[in-house]
Amino acid sequence: MGTNFALQPLNALIAARPSTQEPMWLQALRATAHAHFNAAGLPGKRWESWHYSAADIWLQQFNEQHGLAPVALGADAPAAFPSDNQLHFSHGHLSSKKLDAPITLLPLQHLDAEKHAALINWLGDYPHKDSLASLATALASESWVLIIPANAQIEQPICVSHHTTQPGAQIAQLIVWVEAGAKATLLETFSGDDSHAALQIAHTQVQVGGNAKLTYARLNRDAQNSQHLGVFEADLQRDAQLRVQVLRGGDNVADANQKQRNGLYIRLQENGAEFIARGAFAAAGAQHIDYHLTVEHNADHGRCDMQVQGIAGGKSRGVVNGRIYIAKKTRDNDGHFTSHNLLLSNDAEIDAKPELEIHADEVRCNHGATVGQFDEDQLLYLATRGIDRAEAIALLTEGFLKAGLLETGTIALDEFLQQQLLASIGGGA
Repeated sequence: MGTNFALQPLNALIAARPSTQEPMWLQALRATAHAHFNAAGLPGKRWESWHYSAADIWLQQFNEQHGLAPVALGADAPAAFPSDNQLHFSHGHLSSKKLDAPITLLPLQHLDAEKHAALINWLGDYPHKDSLASLATALASESWVLIIPANAQIEQPICVSHHTTQPGAQIAQLIVWVEAGAKATLLETFSGDDSHAALQIAHTQVQVGGNAKLTYARLNRDAQNSQHLGVFEADLQRDAQLRVQVLRGGDNVADANQKQRNGLYIRLQENGAEFIARGAFAAAGAQHIDYHLTVEHNADHGRCDMQVQGIAGGKSRGVVNGRIYIAKKTRDNDGHFTSHNLLLSNDAEIDAKPELEIHADEVRCNHGATVGQFDEDQLLYLATRGIDRAEAIALLTEGFLKAGLLETGTIALDEFLQQQLLASIGGGA
């Protein structure tokens, strides 16, 4: 009953969405996504991968309090990171852009059916693992495509910001098409005004072409009482490399009530593909932070290496789920997932779940997860060096979380992400 009730306003918005100006292939794409969304329903506790994050209840409660109607454009967020490549979105709509690189940015509906046939076919054939991705495809009033051309070497990071300035929901969809041999870094940030409650459903879908390399950082700086439901999907072709950083940044506030869930679904589709991921969060107050990572090895000689570091204080909750799937008739795949987590209060909780599903023989896989508290021996050692307990905990916290940082290849961006992480430590532990 609750799930059906939560679906009603979403389906009403999808039905009211104007599509007469869209090409037939896009109308068909949205119709297929809508059908998949209704068949799957909203994710919630009945889904194994959403066992600790009841998105259906979150959406229903949000609708009852704030409504799900689209909102008008607001002001751009200040640039999160200085770069000559900046894209700013406000409530799901492009508000400004500056691209000083050979990059193409197009509305989804402006793709040329002949010129972009491979991209369009890929979108049409993509099997979304998360119904929120289908919801975004069916409902997003503006979907944008970022194309990085073959063999392009983009030196400066491409910075994409999503910002809310009014209460209500925004649904954002960004499609990134990295052609063969290209190399780029993409920073995607999500933020909002603390004076209101907002809901962000954010879908990012990426194709990394043969021998291409993409470094992607997803930074959540959402408002204190906001909700963020993020889906990141990626396909990797032959010898492609994708490196991902997922991070909760910004100030840590003792009375924050954020709910954040980022689901990463990666498919290693061709031989020699490599996926590396790092994640870090420090939860406080009544925050709920959920990282779900799934990697499918569907070809030979694939490699994945994932590590997540989490800290929870106050009455917060952290969730870390890492799943590695090795398909039948594949050879020489290498998969690793590790999650280390610390509890800073008796009322905090972290649920860590590593998973392996292996259908082949020639593999090298391992996984592990730990949840605990600070080592009193370490604190005692620091005390003998004249460091008081509070300072010792701060030092150990910093060192612990830094293990969840990725080296992006851009020193200034590494420093920025570290600053964001350190700003999130404290307040409510």
